[in-house]
Amino acid sequence: MMRTIKLLLLLSTLMLAVDSMTTRKNALHNFLKTSGHALIKKSLQQKSKRMDNIEQCAKRCMKFKGFVCRAFYFGKSEKRCYWLSFNSKTKGVKGKPDKAFDLYERKDYIRECIIGKGKNYRGTKSVTESGQTCQHWNSTIPHDHRFLPSNNRNKNLKENYCRNPTDDEGGPWCFTMHPRIRLESCAIPQCSEVECMTCNGETYRGPMDHTKSGKECQRWDLQMPHKHRFNPERYPDKGLDDNYCRNPDGRTKPWCYTLDPHTPWEYCDIKECVHNCDHDLEVTTECFKDLGESYRGTMNTTPSGIPCQRWDVQYPHQHNFTPENYKCKDLDKNYCRNPDGREAPWCFTTDTEIRVAYCFHIPRCENKTPISEECYQGTGTTYRGSVSKTRTGIHCAPWVNFSQAIARITLDSNTESLAENYCRNPDADKHGPWCYTSDPLTPWDYCAIEPCDKTASSELASAGTRQCSSRIQTRIVNGFRATAKSSSWMVSLRHRDIHFCGGSLIEQNWVLTAKHCFSTWCCWTS
Repeated sequence: MMRTIKLLLLLSTLMLAVDSMTTRKNALHNFLKTSGHALIKKSLQQKSKRMDNIEQCAKRCMKFKGFVCRAFYFGKSEKRCYWLSFNSKTKGVKGKPDKAFDLYERKDYIRECIIGKGKNYRGTKSVTESGQTCQHWNSTIPHDHRFLPSNNRNKNLKENYCRNPTDDEGGPWCFTMHPRIRLESCAIPQCSEVECMTCNGETYRGPMDHTKSGKECQRWDLQMPHKHRFNPERYPDKGLDDNYCRNPDGRTKPWCYTLDPHTPWEYCDIKECVHNCDHDLEVTTECFKDLGESYRGTMNTTPSGIPCQRWDVQYPHQHNFTPENYKCKDLDKNYCRNPDGREAPWCFTTDTEIRVAYCFHIPRCENKTPISEECYQGTGTTYRGSVSKTRTGIHCAPWVNFSQAIARITLDSNTESLAENYCRNPDADKHGPWCYTSDPLTPWDYCAIEPCDKTASSELASAGTRQCSSRIQTRIVNGFRATAKSSSWMVSLRHRDIHFCGGSLIEQNWVLTAKHCFSTWCCWTS
């Protein structure tokens, strides 16, 4: 019996230990990151030491005794930490671009907004709500008080900066220099109200980093405690900075992964702008551009002719894509729309067996992406310009994210030319420079650059003989439009005798084709 009790106690202890390990907060969550940047201030104190990784630098910065660490930068190549007693807001401090370093500044010392009661506010505001100058905390004139820095070492009562040593509901405050006004609130705004959000918050770039229930957000560039696909380098246009609330996937409002291992993600409580809708969209009605988010036409059937379900009803399919949840997505009647940034306009169907259908029968608008003034010679293998957009307007992704794929396709072991996310042609593709993209639905594409000699390019494109590649490729290159009956294994997929996709006959009754050729599937949930 005693042995059983001991085993149970040991098991519970181990479970608590494991749980504490999984809930351990990465110190980097307390810092704001600026890539490729360093600060210069010779007369102020700094320390340095070799460290294995950035997390160790952050831990040490938070734990220094007798040295107030406000920021640090990490030397990537030398693996050395530089801890700073100053930050970018300190008077006389200058910043400089430097690719060898990433700067991390403690949020509590740099942001001028608060979370909750602002107990951890360490900003430099020193004026009250009515404009009164704050009294220094180490002074008892004109108001005597007990909040002397020497008696409240953990309250960070520096200079005459607004603080909240009493954990007051009204946020940071201070004693004033006015003899008849003892103390007053500094009216420091909540981080959720510093920047309002329009529409569903897809463009929100504010400093809120806690969820509606008060849980702290997980950094987007970390995979603990929750693994996810929203790496900032993969989605450079989504504003995935630090651990701020964002909406990279078209949900109803900004959200984030949380530091609670039992709560993967939650919505954030962000103030809505007075004019909540974005009116700058270039609306189309007869065709759709890009992903079709600005399509406002009246197509209301699927490619197979099934009527679409109205957005404001929940039958036959329940969903949260209602006009109330997506106020500026024009979810009118049962028209095809794209409220969440999917591959194309879509709708729920009135068929109980088919939940969702893409409206691929709406034609795409003519590509209007401006071609760069730059041009490339030959096939563009020597192009070293700075164009970083594809012909369809998608931003290129950094080459460093695809090192393994590049190793399989490149003709040269020297990959120094693959800088940043600039368009290049490492595999001598005869159609010119290309890049991997930041859009997961478009792995790669050719760039918005034309050949310097368009005549030579036209002759190359019209050459009669096309050779197959002898190397294993991770991209489709040297392709061409197939003519009818030219290949016995090729199939034309048609709807009402209109061709909409191609396929390959792999057995007598089986055709292999691409996912996007079918506008419906069984398991999409919202």
